Amino acid sequence: MKVLDHYPIGAVQSVREMIAGSSEAPKAVIECDRGKLLLKRRARGLEHGTMVGFAHDVILGCLAQGVCVPPLIGTKSDNNSMCQIGDRTYELFVFIDGGVFDQSVEHARQAGMLLGELHRAMDLIETEFDPTIESSVVNPDRSSGFGLPDATRDRVHKILEYGLDAHRANARPTAIVHGDWHPGNMIFDGSEIVAICDFDNCRIGSRDRELAQALVYLSMKRPTNDTVPSEASMEHLLAVWDGYLQKSDATPNPLLISALMPAVLLDEALAGGSASTRTTAIVDAAIQKAQWLDEHAPEISRAFDHR
Repeated sequence: MKVLDHYPIGAVQSVREMIAGSSEAPKAVIECDRGKLLLKRRARGLEHGTMVGFAHDVILGCLAQGVCVPPLIGTKSDNNSMCQIGDRTYELFVFIDGGVFDQSVEHARQAGMLLGELHRAMDLIETEFDPTIESSVVNPDRSSGFGLPDATRDRVHKILEYGLDAHRANARPTAIVHGDWHPGNMIFDGSEIVAICDFDNCRIGSRDRELAQALVYLSMKRPTNDTVPSEASMEHLLAVWDGYLQKSDATPNPLLISALMPAVLLDEALAGGSASTRTTAIVDAAIQKAQWLDEHAPEISRAFDHR
């Protein structure tokens, strides 16, 4: 309630914890005179004023361009989009009801369209704050972690290095990116996306990497019968790709994107730090999926190129 006292939201009827996303960034759903709101505490490392200010400039710019993102609520005293108490930073958003990604081709297409729309809108956004700059599209040195067997480590390193080399040779210029594009940050209503949320990692980076990440997360098949499938759905891949091209002003390089997909998948899985029972299982599954994507990269690239 100490945080909520800083906002012009009237009487509070209820506060309940929302179990979603990272435990490092706890959230609560607020029912109050202002309506239904979402209170979020920024995770450590992502709470610095300039980083939050940059993300909020992007959110406000997206709203101005008609992109569906949750609106921010300003504070009482100075209509500030962030509330800083001690060394912690809080944000209050309008809560947007909806469902989750249902694994359908239509949801995949809608997600691709929204990413294209977002990238196009971001080109028109001007910010007052210095952005975080993406250090590297992928990091081949991550292959040395998790005590991988020699043959697996060499294969992982090769995939990461090839993705990095392809990016250096063919990438579009860096620009504003969402930074965490996956289905868990999308809110659906029926077959339509009603919002994209969580701009905490918004930065200047590679849009080719972000598109590759979207293609991976929206196309990998769900486990069935306690098995972890290692393949992607070509129908979903093409739905995301077509949706993105429909709304984006850019024409991504199919060869580059097909090379980045397995590299980005491995880079994300290996970025978690030291191994544990849970993370080792995640890494093993990611390696299987990345190997499938790597082996089918020529087929995927040709399919993209023929759209």
